[in-house]
Amino acid sequence: MNANGAKDAVVTIVDDTSDALGGEWDVYSGPAVEGCTMSDGSDGASYSYITTLRPGGSDPEADVAAVDGLWRDRGLTTERYESGGDDPILGVRGDEEAAGSLDFLADARMYSVSGLSACVEGDAAQLQNDGE
Repeated sequence: MNANGAKDAVVTIVDDTSDALGGEWDVYSGPAVEGCTMSDGSDGASYSYITTLRPGGSDPEADVAAVDGLWRDRGLTTERYESGGDDPILGVRGDEEAAGSLDFLADARMYSVSGLSACVEGDAAQLQNDGE
């Protein structure tokens, strides 16, 4: 996969997840290229992308289950979690070769979907200069 493919993969899964939950989501960050280290130790590029919904949905538990199902249907390996404290924030993490790593946080105050694409061949600094 090349840098454009990595960017497209993470944007697609984050946007599809946001769309599946409904509401008017805002782009919080990205898609932004950053440097990473490939499995062979060479420098590469990856893309981060984050969307938010404020306020969040009315049923965070059901929405976490829905995202978990959506991601599993797309072949991602998922893991549900929650923060500590009296009023925990619920979430689910997902990993997939092309899309990279994903995270959905569900709290009545705000939802967020964030993704970091797979690390692929590419010069992150050059891609930033090229406006990728």
